[in-house]
Amino acid sequence: MFATERVRLRPPTPDDAPDLFRLKSDPELHLITDDGPFLPYHVGQVRARLEKRAGEQPDAGAAVSLLAETVADGTFLGTGVLWGIDTFSRLAHLGITLLPEARGQGYGTEVIRLLCRYGFRNRNLRRLEIEALAANTAMRRTAERCGFVHEGTQRERGYDGDGFGDMVIYGLLRRDWTP
Repeated sequence: MFATERVRLRPPTPDDAPDLFRLKSDPELHLITDDGPFLPYHVGQVRARLEKRAGEQPDAGAAVSLLAETVADGTFLGTGVLWGIDTFSRLAHLGITLLPEARGQGYGTEVIRLLCRYGFRNRNLRRLEIEALAANTAMRRTAERCGFVHEGTQRERGYDGDGFGDMVIYGLLRRDWTP
């Protein structure tokens, strides 16, 4: 679907259930990437959800979750998502979740850049946003590396497992985007 020299984004298939289960079953990772409570489930439920999604017609306003893998050998890295899509105001939010062994190698930056390309060129959006816990310095650096501008901080907005942490908001306008 979308690729750099090292990373490819593609729609997940039911065969990806074990990799996605591994990613989504980590309660600590869930604390910094999702805003709801962690609910344990099993790989069969992930597969069933992917099978159901494979048979549905995509909805223009629904979140788009893409699997991130290496171009060289298809090694699973994590996921990238375009969510909170507002087709009227032409904006959306971006998010990434990477396996621990995929972090710190520049993959997150490549995934965010590919999601920007998808959002601006293929969805004709005019604004993309990234929200992250203020303590998530890796995501903050990634946002800034990709041209996002820190637009504000919301105090004690997100639960981080130990209490409520500040949430930072980054924005990127299409006119400021460098493909």
